[in-house]
Amino acid sequence: MQIARIAICFFALIALGGIALVISHPYLPKMTARSYAERDYQRLVSEGKTEVYVASPELIERIVKDKPFAAKITTVHLSGPNGGTMDFASLRDLPNLSTLEVTYGHQIETLLPTINTMGALRDVRFYYCGVPEIILQSTDNVSLTSLAIHSYQPLTDADQLVRETMDRLPNCTIKLTND
Repeated sequence: MQIARIAICFFALIALGGIALVISHPYLPKMTARSYAERDYQRLVSEGKTEVYVASPELIERIVKDKPFAAKITTVHLSGPNGGTMDFASLRDLPNLSTLEVTYGHQIETLLPTINTMGALRDVRFYYCGVPEIILQSTDNVSLTSLAIHSYQPLTDADQLVRETMDRLPNCTIKLTND
């Protein structure tokens, strides 16, 4: 009888541990990302950086919380952002952000509405970010002076798309390149 009680308690503890893992699983990656963001933020502040390299929105969110430091940021390099699972809307809260570079972006069309509302932004560069046509058709920030898109595949109707984009953005130079 004593062994049965011990076995039942053992299995109950395992079941409770499993339930706890299932319940906490969605929160663990977010907590880990915030921990990494805090570490990276502390490093950036100690180095006095004005140019930051970011792979997750949590770092931008942390920088934005520090208004004096956020005002110093002029250039952001987004590396591998996935617009389907990441929200970079906090980029809007970097008041002096003038240059944004996006490399290996996925579902970039979800980032374009944020880019279109950033008044201080002047230079945007996309490297290997999905379909260049979507970028050209959806970019509508009149404060841009430079838009560069680098992609492996050349566009078939590039001239027409560039003309349409330049009609919307008359002060912007557009550069399309490929390998």
